[in-house]
Amino acid sequence: MAERPDASVYRFALYSRADKLGLAADRGQPVALFASQALAEAHGRKLYGDLAEVVELSVEQELAL
Repeated sequence: MAERPDASVYRFALYSRADKLGLAADRGQPVALFASQALAEAHGRKLYGDLAEVVELSVEQELAL
């Protein structure tokens, strides 16, 4: 069985922000996690344009997996 990657490396969460268009009630869960902020922002701009939001997760924050 493959070893699970260290989740602490992926500190940058990409959100689509569909809530800004009224397509969702709230920000919801991130679309993807990235190790690099620059990659997260580039990917977000390509998929969602100006609506994309990248948030750096702190050590205390946890995502439901």
